[in-house]
Amino acid sequence: MERKESHQTDSSRRETFLACDVGGTNTSCALVERRDRGFSILERYQYKSQQLSCLEEALEDVRGHLAQLPADLKPRAACTSGAGPVRDGRCHLTNLSWDIETSSLESLLGVPVAVINDFTSISYGIPLLDTGDSGKITRVFTPSGDPAPSSGQTVRAVVGAGTGLGVGYVVEHQGEYLALPSEGGHAPFAPCDDFNRDLLDYVSRHEPAPPGAECFVSGRGITNMLAFFRETGRISRDSALFSPPPETDLAQLVSRESSRGDEAAREIMSRFVTSYGHAAKAAALHFLPLGGLYLAGGIVTKNEEWFLGEDRFIAAFHGSYRKNIQDLLRSIPVFIVRDYEVSLYGAAYGAYLTTRR
Repeated sequence: MERKESHQTDSSRRETFLACDVGGTNTSCALVERRDRGFSILERYQYKSQQLSCLEEALEDVRGHLAQLPADLKPRAACTSGAGPVRDGRCHLTNLSWDIETSSLESLLGVPVAVINDFTSISYGIPLLDTGDSGKITRVFTPSGDPAPSSGQTVRAVVGAGTGLGVGYVVEHQGEYLALPSEGGHAPFAPCDDFNRDLLDYVSRHEPAPPGAECFVSGRGITNMLAFFRETGRISRDSALFSPPPETDLAQLVSRESSRGDEAAREIMSRFVTSYGHAAKAAALHFLPLGGLYLAGGIVTKNEEWFLGEDRFIAAFHGSYRKNIQDLLRSIPVFIVRDYEVSLYGAAYGAYLTTRR
């Protein structure tokens, strides 16, 4: 278990919450302070998910640390986010063999607990980010004049490609934020040219039903495109992509080889970013996020240069057969989320909401 702490000395009017984010690799927990509308992490505890038998095992350890803190730092409520569907207070995790249950966590922690989907957590965290902090946010596109969102322009959307493709959005209502569920990552994939029509046909032959956008815009999508390149003879024998060792993370391999100048890898990344732009455009047209469209997830943060260079992403994002739609898309600011703590901030906000009901 890795522990980080940075709590302050001024304890006046503190309101703290316990935030947890459960992923297939790491389970992160944090004591988060809320002041006014801002959130800051006071302590953080990190565990290897595969070494846990359940979330309660990690929280038993966290509870021991919290017991040593001053009384004013004890959390009022808690929230856990997990990658998987949430129903009736239970999250069935996609990449782990155990579930997260509200009733069990409340019994352990003795405070109200919310259980939410990981992309709901990210969506809650988006409006809490400082868009002027270049360490946490990269601006991909700024509309002319960059007007501040006014009433009716408070929708923000997030599109995040990692292992899969997540889509979410959050609206501001009566001074608070409401994140709404979406399964936009599974919406149908719309090919934009002959190459993508052939790619869609190839992937369709390997899926039991018409594939969604996630099959093209995600780590899985990069892997699918690599397989298509192999089958169609687009990879030379001297390329590291031609016959990688078993158990290789193929998406990471493509990213790494693209930075080394491999032509096939560079073409895959270029086409992938273009497809990402089209997927983001679809989300933007559904939600009209005039408060901003945010790109999250490990793929974009680790390959930022591909999203900023040569206007690959933004050209696809702005492209439309109708000029009025082009103008609408050009009114939406676009950001890359670089802050890996966004899920913890969002979970802290989810915990805060349990105290408002």
